Amino acid sequence: MNIRSALTTVKRNIVKYAAKGAGVAALGIVAYDAHVVGKLQSDIYSKTKDAEACMQTFSNTQYLSSPSVTTSNLKKSVFNLEVESNLRHFINSGIGYFKGFGSMLIDSVVPFTLGLTALCGKGKWSKGSAIGLGIYAGVKLFKDILGFGHYNDLNQKF
Repeated sequence: MNIRSALTTVKRNIVKYAAKGAGVAALGIVAYDAHVVGKLQSDIYSKTKDAEACMQTFSNTQYLSSPSVTTSNLKKSVFNLEVESNLRHFINSGIGYFKGFGSMLIDSVVPFTLGLTALCGKGKWSKGSAIGLGIYAGVKLFKDILGFGHYNDLNQKF
């Protein structure tokens, strides 16, 4: 295969390659946003669950059903073990990440579906999805990025 025939093949299929490229770009943007939200949600979820567990264990150390030094020391030991444990944080970080990642995928279902169809589809499906991605990107640009047609409660005129 010489260079001339390769260039003619690329020229003939430029629309197909552009549609596939738009699909890859859309999926990359959605995946990046979902990853960032997943990391943030991971931190929030794990710290919240750690705080709830520590508060519950600390609350348990504040009373005794009968006066006993041994029971008091055991309760303090359980509290110290709870505070110093990293296993709960590790598990809750994973749970929080997947919750955040999944919620962002659900929030971005339209560009995700259009991007996946543009990448994996054939013929008219791929081209139509690429056109849909272009329309979605244009609406997103004017509405969310530039702020046209978006009602803003904080900057009311009167």
